[in-house]
Amino acid sequence: MAVSRRNAVSTRQQLLDAARAVLQRDGVAALSTRSVGAEAGVNLSLIHYYFGSRDGLLLAILEQMDADLLARQRAMYGQGETTLAEKWRQAVDFYRQDLESGYIRALMELASHGYTNAEMAERVRELMAGWRNLLAEVAAEALPRLGITAVDPSEIASMIVSFWYGMDVQHLLGVTEEEGRLWQTLDTLGRLIERLENGEG
Repeated sequence: MAVSRRNAVSTRQQLLDAARAVLQRDGVAALSTRSVGAEAGVNLSLIHYYFGSRDGLLLAILEQMDADLLARQRAMYGQGETTLAEKWRQAVDFYRQDLESGYIRALMELASHGYTNAEMAERVRELMAGWRNLLAEVAAEALPRLGITAVDPSEIASMIVSFWYGMDVQHLLGVTEEEGRLWQTLDTLGRLIERLENGEG
């Protein structure tokens, strides 16, 4: 029985990996149980067995991506020995990696599916809420240390989430650095955080 459970976990993960590959390469419109089965090299019936339907598979992808994202970000912000500016730069490095790997495209493809799928929309909102809650925790610790007391931490979290999602959309649409100054803005924000931490105002 133990071997069977291990095999089930392995097969399920194999299907999730294949689905993410299709999603990142071809987009949500091209993702079907047939395309995922072909990518994974498994019988179509296994997808229905583990996920029930295409939408069940999409929701499972989002759930895994959400867990991976929050675990990584919590680990980063939990590094007490690094400054907030250093953590910001690490977050920017993560973002570069996520753009290059196709992670951002996959996430935004799933978010766009939420425009017409109520359950996906709810799950995406939950993902964003988890991200906002984490950032609010970070801001609640950092703002008093930076001498900022007139701003609610939840407002900082909302600004960062809104900015980052807007940046996702622009990068995926091909907005260039000359047009959008996106990377420059990220660097400027890092330098601003560093100045605040150094008491330079």
